[in-house]
Amino acid sequence: MKRTGGPGIIPFELAGTPERAGRIMATWGTEGRDAARLSLALDFPFLVAYSGLHANVCALASEVLRERGWQRAADLGALARTSQIAAGACDAVENAALLGVLGGRGNALPRVAQSFAAAKFALLAVGAAYAAAGLAANGR
Repeated sequence: MKRTGGPGIIPFELAGTPERAGRIMATWGTEGRDAARLSLALDFPFLVAYSGLHANVCALASEVLRERGWQRAADLGALARTSQIAAGACDAVENAALLGVLGGRGNALPRVAQSFAAAKFALLAVGAAYAAAGLAANGR
C-alpha cells in the first residue's frame, strides 16, 4: 500500500466516510487495493492469536494482583480478559466492513469500520493498562 504512495491500512480503517476511503483507494490503485485485501485477509488469523495472547496476559496480571493482595484489582481480570476477546471481535467486524468497502459495497461501511476500529483500539488499551498494572505489581 505504501509502495503506491498511499497511506497504510490504519488510515483506511479510520477513514470514516466513503469520500475519504475512496481517495485512499484511488491513491493505492489496483496494486494497493490488492495489498489491502491481502492484509485484511491475513489479519483474521492474527486477530485470533493476539486477542487470545492478550487475554492470557490479563489473566496472568490478575493472578499477580491477587498474590499481592490487591483483590479488587484482581477481580477486574475477568473484565480485562473479556475486553481483549471483544477487541478481536471488533477487529473482525472492521475487517469485514473494509473488505466490503474495497469491493465497492455500502456507503455506511467506512463509518462501521471506523467505529469498530476505535472500539478495538480502546479495548486493547484497557488490556495493556491492566497488564501494566500486573507487571508493576510483580516488580514489588
